[in-house]
Order: sequence, then structure tokens, then C-alpha cells
Amino acid sequence: MANFMLKHLKAVLHSLKGLFWVLIFGFPSLKSQNFAYASMSCFNIPDQQAFIETYLTIVGNLLSSKEMNGAYQSSVKVSLSITGDTGLVLKKEYNVLSPVYSNSLQAPSFIDVQRYPLRNGNYTLHLKLFDNNNPFKKPFEFRKSFGINYLENTIQPSGIELLERYQKTTAQNSLSKSGFEMIPYTVTYYPESQNQLLFYFETYNSDTVLGKDKSLVYTYYLQNAYNSAKLNEYGSFKKQKTARVNPLLGKLDISNLPTGLYYLVIELKDENNILHVSEKLQFQRMNAKPAEQAGSPAIEKNSFIEFFENRNNPDTLKMFVECLWPIADGLDKERIINTAVKKDPVLMKNFVTDFWQRRAADSANPYKMWSVYYKSVQETMILFRCGKQPGFSSDRGRVYLQYGKPSQRTVENYEPNTFPYEIWQYYRTTDASTGRFYSNRKFVFVNRALGDDCHQLIHSDMPGEINNPRWQFDITRRNNEGKADLENQTPSGTQYNQFNEIYSNPR
Repeated sequence: MANFMLKHLKAVLHSLKGLFWVLIFGFPSLKSQNFAYASMSCFNIPDQQAFIETYLTIVGNLLSSKEMNGAYQSSVKVSLSITGDTGLVLKKEYNVLSPVYSNSLQAPSFIDVQRYPLRNGNYTLHLKLFDNNNPFKKPFEFRKSFGINYLENTIQPSGIELLERYQKTTAQNSLSKSGFEMIPYTVTYYPESQNQLLFYFETYNSDTVLGKDKSLVYTYYLQNAYNSAKLNEYGSFKKQKTARVNPLLGKLDISNLPTGLYYLVIELKDENNILHVSEKLQFQRMNAKPAEQAGSPAIEKNSFIEFFENRNNPDTLKMFVECLWPIADGLDKERIINTAVKKDPVLMKNFVTDFWQRRAADSANPYKMWSVYYKSVQETMILFRCGKQPGFSSDRGRVYLQYGKPSQRTVENYEPNTFPYEIWQYYRTTDASTGRFYSNRKFVFVNRALGDDCHQLIHSDMPGEINNPRWQFDITRRNNEGKADLENQTPSGTQYNQFNEIYSNPR
């Protein structure tokens, strides 16, 4: 199996190169935390038993290595548990070894795929990964709750498995399904280096429910997660006959798909066009190519006003208006509210063009200014989406647009006694709404809801922002002991936590 895995590493590394660049180098403080990426899918074998597959991609250059006769190797211990309605169902520990490499500065990434049979029921999967060569490195954790309820008399779907690549099976192994070896793509983020969206999907029992040798059609397409619009140019279909298992191996070209948040939607209809299965999977796309094309000299020859005159979708224009809130002054904030509420396309176009022309004055190109800013808006829609709220309206998105990308961003999701929290530091920054320059400013965000990724700003030393010297109590779970002492900034039971140290010395 080690040789088989090694054969595919170059392809995996190439496809994830852009992702690692954004997550590791885009926010340097995340480098010490995400040394692995995990996902899972559920499948069934009719007349036998359902199973789940776990997928791990382990980033070699974020691990410590062990020298062996002039060569090096990385090693990770995986601790896995599955709990069900009645308690612990499975507990397992095993080691995953990287391929041997000769240069300690060029450690390869490696993958791990496991299968576990399960009966119908509700479960929680918990994975915890440890760097065997560095006991002080913080472990990587992954949790996911899921249900299995495969029945014989209904048409039911599997999970959607994203793929890095696939090829015909030459020898049966843990990556094989339906005659193909499938290399998993373990994240739902597609950087510019990844121009294809590949996936695998199954539907069960169509022959039992609809009868043998009946016609079926799989349809798959992309949907904008922000406004639910179907993207007709990104989709395809495949015809099949009813069977115990109807597999679907799909591929979409996303080289020109703009930055944004999307759904991959898969539907199965019978010969009477009746829908039997509809499944969707959310993913994120980062792609500067369409923006670069929009900023090409040929387009810039057109006037800035003409560019917006050709945009007529009210929802898009409303977003163009609302996303300006973080960088607008008081008067423009009032205009944003009034314009967005009326949702008049002419008023929205006029406001956006006027806003950027005033910003550019006589010394800059308003179209270029807008293009640079809108690229940041798209980044917030990926990084900081909060439920149905677009990323630019969230607290983190607003700060990101108003003050720029932080110099340091520390993310803590599993620290004992605390809610998930983030601490951002800016070495130097300019408030885009006022033009004032500041140095050494910090922001503290906390996610108390846990069911989503909505982080609320609870403290900052930036003038004009919320200032709460006792923010430590707001990130601590269900612990107000000591809060009555107004001079106390350390909640009880948190003496071993890191939040004060991280705030003083962000990393």
C-alpha cells in the first residue's frame, strides 16, 4: 500500500499546492495548527452492510521528521473513535508513515483512506492526529456527526466523494470503487491550481423501486450559494438503467469559475422526469483569473460607468452596494442603507459609480480600485461566511475589509474551557473608512453559537471599535466565577489556557 500511495503523491501535492499556500502562508499563524485535512463519506453495499470512508491528507512540511541512514520520514498517530446512540462503537489507533525522502526541507504530503462497516443509526466520528516526532505539536482534530439509514425498499444516495484524480483499477485496493482507483480530495476549497471538480456518487435500489431496465438520468450542476442561482454553463448529465447500484463519476471544468461559495448539486430522475434523489455539497472557489480578465486593457478602454451599466441583476447590484459598508464614512453608510432598501437598479448603479469615482478623484483609476477591493470582498465570502449572512457582513469580514488582511491570525478551536476564538494583530494598518494610520492593533473574536462559523468581535484596542478589557470572560465557557471582581481578568479554571499569552504575543 505504501508504494501505491507514493505513486500518487505528486498529483496530490500539485492539486493542493494553492490551498496550502493560502491556508499556511496567507495567514502565517495557522501554520502550526493545520497539518492535516480530513473528510468522510457514507456508502452502502446492498444485501450486505453500509460503511463510511475516512480521508486524510497530511501536510508533510508541517511535521517533524526522523532521520534514518541519511534519509527522512514523517509519522502521524491517528486516534479514531465512533460513538453511536448507545455509546462507543469503535475505537482504533494506528500510525501513518510518509514516504522516505532525502531532503528534510522538502517533505512530501501523504494520504490515508480507511473503511469502517456500520449499521443504521446516528454516529459521531472523532479523529485526532499526533505528530509522532514532535510531542509538543498541537494535535489536529476532526469531528463530524452523520446518520446511516439504508433501506431496501427506497431509492437512497451515498455521500458525495470529492476526488483529486481517478484511473482504471489494475489491482483491488482501499481506493477502489466501481472499477476505478479514486484519489480523494479532502478539502472543499478549490484554489486556482485546481481547474477540475471531480466527484463520485452512488444511488441504491433503483431496480427494486422502479423495476428492472428502466431509464434514469443523472443531472449535476453548480449553484451559487449566495443567491441559489443555477449556473447552467457548469453542468452535465448521464443516462443509465436501473440497478442495485447506480454509480456516477463526474467531472466539471471550473477554470473560469469566479471566486465564491457554491453547491455541487446532483439529481436523479426517472423516465417520467420524477425526481428521486437530490444531494448537494458546498465548496469554496478562489480564482483571480476572471477578475484579471475583467481588468484587461481591452475592458479598461471602456468607461467605468459603462462597465456597471451592463450589470442589471438587482441581487448582484445590491451586493455591490452593501459590500461597501466596511469602507464607507457616515454619510455614505446612510446612502448604502437607503439605496439597498429601495433596490432600484439605476440608483444602485449610480451610487456605486459615484462612490468609486469620488474615491479615485483625479489621481487613480476607479475601475482598478473597485477591482482590488472586490477581490477582497470575494475572499471574505469564502473565509468568513456566517450562516446565510455573506462574509463581508460578518464581524471578521468587516474588519478584514476595513483594515486589510491581519499580520497575524491565531485560531483556537479546541482550547479547554473556551469557545472557539481568534486573535488578530495588525503591525501597521490604515482604516479604509477614515484614511487614518495605526500600528500594533489587535482584535478578539469568539464563536459562542458553535453550530455555525459566526465569530463575534468582543474586544479591540482600535479606536472606534468595541473595547472590553475583560474579554477573557466572554470566551470562557459557562464560567463567571471571579467576574464580580472588576480588576480580575483571568476567569477561574483557565490558568493553563493560552489566550492571554496569545493576545500579548500573537503567533
